[in-house]
Order: sequence, then structure tokens, then C-alpha cells
Amino acid sequence: MNTVNVSGKILNLTKTGNSNGTKVVLGTIGIYRQKDETGKAKYDNISFIGYGKIGDFLNEGDSVALTGNLNVYQKDVGLDYPINVTQINVTHVDNFSSQSKPAVKEHPSTGLDLDSIDKAVDEINVTDDDLPF
Repeated sequence: MNTVNVSGKILNLTKTGNSNGTKVVLGTIGIYRQKDETGKAKYDNISFIGYGKIGDFLNEGDSVALTGNLNVYQKDVGLDYPINVTQINVTHVDNFSSQSKPAVKEHPSTGLDLDSIDKAVDEINVTDDDLPF
């Protein structure tokens, strides 16, 4: 089964789209490895790609956990041999940075606008006569 889970910090994020109009996000995740002999932290930087709503949950500098599939392909860069490129095809994001979560505008089950629901609830007045006891 080709599944990978990594956690780290989002680096070099690019949000774009493809020819079909689908949102595409490309970036790198810096994954903490260990400290070297001098005590300096070392990181592995792995590239990733995500489609659709995945980009709504990613911002540069966020601490995240990514779940996806490893994708390896060969890229011709003009040398004698092509190079292998490894990237994560992201299928799920857990974002630990609160500032990047998209604002929820609709109630998840009814689809009603939450702003209008809040206004309607604020207008309800309950008196002692309305209570059954």
C-alpha cells in the first residue's frame, strides 16, 4: 500500500491551476531529521503536490501533517541520464497553525448561511411567559 504520513513546515508554496480549471498547489515540506555533530538541526525537504481544496488548508510557514501517496517520475534535465523526482501527492492535510484554516460560511448539514442564522438567533426574545414551568 502506497501511503506516507509526514509532518513539518511548509516551504516554497505556489498556488496555481491546471488547464481544466482545477486548483493545484505545489510546495516543499521541511521535515526535521536530527541534529548534526555541531548541534545544528538538519531537515529533509520533500516536494508535494495537492489538487482541489487541499490548497485551502496550506499556507507558507504553516506546521502541518500531510498524508498522501509517493509519486516518483523521471525528468529529463539535459544530462546524459534523467533524474528521479520524488514527491508526495497529498490527499489529506492536518494543519496545526490556526491562522490558515478557511472560514466556515455554511452550516455543514443544512448548507444555510451561518451569518444569517446568527442574526436570526440574536433576534429571538424569550420571556418568563414563554417557559412551560
